[in-house]
Amino acid sequence: MKLNKELAKLYYIAAEARKELGLDEEAFQYWVRKGRIRKVVLPGRAQGVYSRKEVNEMRDQINATIVAEQIGIDFRKATLDDIGQEARLAHLVFGAKAEAIEERKAFLARNPNIDYHLYDQGILVAYIIIVPMKKQAIEDFLHGKRGAWLLNPDNIEQFVPEEPKECLITDMVTTPNVAPLTRTTYGAKLLTGLIRTLANAGRKGIEIANIYAASDTPQGIRILRNAGFEEMYESRKGRFVYKLDVTTSKEKILKEYQDALKEWKETKQ
Repeated sequence: MKLNKELAKLYYIAAEARKELGLDEEAFQYWVRKGRIRKVVLPGRAQGVYSRKEVNEMRDQINATIVAEQIGIDFRKATLDDIGQEARLAHLVFGAKAEAIEERKAFLARNPNIDYHLYDQGILVAYIIIVPMKKQAIEDFLHGKRGAWLLNPDNIEQFVPEEPKECLITDMVTTPNVAPLTRTTYGAKLLTGLIRTLANAGRKGIEIANIYAASDTPQGIRILRNAGFEEMYESRKGRFVYKLDVTTSKEKILKEYQDALKEWKETKQ
């Protein structure tokens, strides 16, 4: 299918969009099905086309992520010494009440494998906290009955082989002090690091049944949806609760973890 000159200024055909994004046919169609790439069917045409503007923006995000990889952005597990930087970033994004330095330290002291940081040139630019927690405490947070840092650390569990865990994302933050494209890149790198961390956990027999999260920001909601989280309900106006079924999800980002856990179980048998 060819487009006339006027339409070609606005749209790519599928082959052109795939080339710009560096995707093969299978990956491209998967992204289309998941809504990451929006297909437009023009009147009188059977085949879909794709907005040049949207595809080009996505291409630039992918290229920015590659550049970030090349300059050595560092993803690592946080320590108690890192909590000061984390609290300052939380303050910047959410306000003074979000600092909760002692509460953050108490969480990390209870389980040192819950907090992950992303650094750019030694500066903390993003972090995510994913906590295995008792189901009632998770529900209290999701329903808005209790803030994350008001949850008793005694509700925090440990990652133990052959014990499926319910996990809660209490924080997922990227610095606002950069251009939107750079901020998106930081978010992507943070998720990439988390995926690798989950895969390493799977190789040790750590089983995560579900991950829960809540967000009231457009960026947070978009990230959760793109990562395969399914919306459960709206806990209050504008605040949506999400769930990711890790064991049954067909999302490609979880395949490495699922395969690693499956291999560990087969080895145990």
